Amino acid sequence: MTAKLKGYSTAQRNLAQSIRQKVIKNYPWQEAKPDRLLSELECITSPMFFIKYQKQLISGNIKQALTDYGNNNYARRVGYATGKRNGF
Repeated sequence: MTAKLKGYSTAQRNLAQSIRQKVIKNYPWQEAKPDRLLSELECITSPMFFIKYQKQLISGNIKQALTDYGNNNYARRVGYATGKRNGF
């Protein structure tokens, strides 16, 4: 089941939803077994993921977009935990 997008403006959520639907519709998903990439796309609740990585997602670089998203989130969390974020 696809997770509901949270936060941001209605326009941003609508744009993100249209990107998500387009990617899911156009990507050649494997019918025989659940695909982890599809599962991850369906679980993401941040509209900014779909907006920020729109070009990668539409061009089919879903794995790279998810990897970049994960790396950026990890770096952000480490920054908050260590107090080393935004030059502080």
